Amino acid sequence: MVKKEFLDILRESLAGNIPVSEIEENIRYYKDYIENGAESEEEALKQLGDPHLIARTIIDSFKASKGPMADFYTEQARNEYSSGTFEEDGSSAEDEDNVYTEFKYKTGFGRNFKWYEKLVLGIIIIGIISLVLFIGGLAIAIILRIILPVVLVLVIIKFIADYFRRG
Repeated sequence: MVKKEFLDILRESLAGNIPVSEIEENIRYYKDYIENGAESEEEALKQLGDPHLIARTIIDSFKASKGPMADFYTEQARNEYSSGTFEEDGSSAEDEDNVYTEFKYKTGFGRNFKWYEKLVLGIIIIGIISLVLFIGGLAIAIILRIILPVVLVLVIIKFIADYFRRG
């Protein structure tokens, strides 16, 4: 087995089980380990062993680190993988010594939201707008019922005081 094959198998085994950012972090780690270790590439790959087993260990460790939220992150990773929200970089072994395909997670407005995500987002936006309108209405009510009469009374008192000083 060569480095490219090892990294490709590792990537495939991780895809859909942990987030793309975690996959890339692990791929970089193992690529650096193979390339920059004291031993040759062949010896490093022998020491590492089966990439499927390494992937299983990474997945289990990731889920253990997330505790009760592990299922959420696993579902998110599956959605990234199945909905195609990551894409190939297009690099090849000849380009800048890249020997494996890189995946980049698309962020921002390019993301396709599921119907329930849109529903939750809509409810949140409506809630925020309602809260702003409520607070604005409350502020106007306070101004009209409390602050405006106080200001008017102060203006009248000042007017009367100025009238008697002059007169």
